[in-house]
Amino acid sequence: MDELLDEMESYNREAPGERARRRRLVATAGIVGLAFVGIGQLATGALFQDSATATVSYATGNVAIQANGSSATTLAAATNLAPGDTVYRAVTIANTGSLDLRYAVTGQTTVETKALSTVLRYTVYSGVAVGACTAGNMTGGSAIASNIAIGTVASPVVGSNAAGADPGDRALAAATSEPLCVAMTLPLATTSAFASATATVQLTFDAEQTKNN
Repeated sequence: MDELLDEMESYNREAPGERARRRRLVATAGIVGLAFVGIGQLATGALFQDSATATVSYATGNVAIQANGSSATTLAAATNLAPGDTVYRAVTIANTGSLDLRYAVTGQTTVETKALSTVLRYTVYSGVAVGACTAGNMTGGSAIASNIAIGTVASPVVGSNAAGADPGDRALAAATSEPLCVAMTLPLATTSAFASATATVQLTFDAEQTKNN
């Protein structure tokens, strides 16, 4: 205890200049310590940075086909046929989608009397203008299906509606069209057993994309 009192008394006896010098030294040490802290923060936190982004959007294409400007069209009826007659109906097939496509034609007699479908025969031409088809003028056209019977079960007429490219399939680029001419014949050899008979035939145009297919 006496020693502690002696040390305190010795401190009090130090010259005022000595005490001031010690205070400045302690203060300087404190300032230097804070300065090092600040430099450390500047070195780790003040980095120049930048970033960039790349954004992409996706949209799918579509396959769309129309016959005479519609997804379901009715061609003019053929009436009062006699054996040996042929009637012609024009139908324009259009690719109204954004993807190239191929299409096939199937046919089916949906309603009939007296089994008229067993005698009627169909031929389909490409490359015939609408007006020429109506007049029965096949000049410049080519038959893509000839002398086909269309029965009561759906069956191929042009190409095949099976997936993938098939013989006879028709190709259409996006936003293009082609006219077809359908000729239906009641053969001259048709007997009077088919007099006053009727039939309704449906042609279906099935399309699929050609890209990656």
